[in-house]
Amino acid sequence: MDGKKHVFSESDFGRSTKRRLPICFCLDVSGSMSGSPIQELNEALQSFLASIRENDETRAAADICVVTFGGSVDILLPFTRISKDQVIPKLLATTSLTPLGEGILTSLELLSERKEGYKHLGIKYYQPWLVVITDGAPQGEEAMENMETAINAACELESLGRLVVFNIGVGHNVDFSLLQRLSAKRAEPIRIQSTQFTKLFEFLGSSSSSIISGGMRDEALYDFSVKPQGKSIAMDDFFKYLEDKE
Repeated sequence: MDGKKHVFSESDFGRSTKRRLPICFCLDVSGSMSGSPIQELNEALQSFLASIRENDETRAAADICVVTFGGSVDILLPFTRISKDQVIPKLLATTSLTPLGEGILTSLELLSERKEGYKHLGIKYYQPWLVVITDGAPQGEEAMENMETAINAACELESLGRLVVFNIGVGHNVDFSLLQRLSAKRAEPIRIQSTQFTKLFEFLGSSSSSIISGGMRDEALYDFSVKPQGKSIAMDDFFKYLEDKE
């Protein structure tokens, strides 16, 4: 997190008066994600963005941001409304450590600034989503201190109904006890394998469409018995799929 305000202009928000759903993906690109995992994640992210582009209603309402952490924290994609010809930079795995807390804090800062922009322009919005995906644990200088700060900030926002957190661990090397603390509402973190990225992003895409179309409330994202009303997969099917993991 650089501590600087990311200045926005009215053009960044587009002309649509549609109520917005800001989604920030906070993605692990550290060394352990090299090879097949980063390839799978790239394909899943591109598939998600393609599904946003295909749905006129969702494209007009979803504001997407991608933050990566691996050695450093980088804003791969600043908040934007996905256009039909939008090109998304490819995720590249590094050989560095995992500044997980710093990545989350940067994501929360970007979400807060996006909400301030909505308020300034009189745009209504759904409570933002923070989607954190990691296959490890915090590493680096002051990594645990930053992670504790991130946990406290995310849980406070979530408890106040100002944030929806998806805390997602990939593989077997995740500190799931620490990741669980990132959400005040989710009973346990979502556990997946890298081969399940596509299914995960299909789930996120169908859920975002359902939120925007009015077929789902934020609370339902924590209740896996509720099905999205969109055209894609149902929540229970998604989690049954995850039960088949190794």
